[in-house]
Amino acid sequence: MTTTTEALVSEPVPDLDSDSPLAAFPEGPRLVGTRCDVCGVTMIGSRVVCSSCVSREVSALALPTTGELYSFTRLHGRGGDIRPLGYVDLDGVGVRTLTDLRETSPLVPGMRVELGVDGDDWFFAPASGV
Repeated sequence: MTTTTEALVSEPVPDLDSDSPLAAFPEGPRLVGTRCDVCGVTMIGSRVVCSSCVSREVSALALPTTGELYSFTRLHGRGGDIRPLGYVDLDGVGVRTLTDLRETSPLVPGMRVELGVDGDDWFFAPASGV
């Protein structure tokens, strides 16, 4: 006697609602985030499900335009191109994001940085007055 059991197949749940982390808000272009209404975790991007507890009870919000540079590096490409990248901790929301950096002054971990937008591209640069 042979018994076969079929495996249950689950439907994939898309995580992101949009590929672009930028959105238009009354204050101007901002990074869009999602806060879980169940566990309170805040994530970057427009999400349809919480990446922490998998709840679908989420709300969109504008993320802060300022933060602190956690760490950075410079990628050296062909032809002498240099691309600064770094991790920025956004103010007050518990979100750390990998971002392009603009070196308008020397970069130092712990320095204050602010969001810049150039068309569809976004980056962080040393905060004005630093």
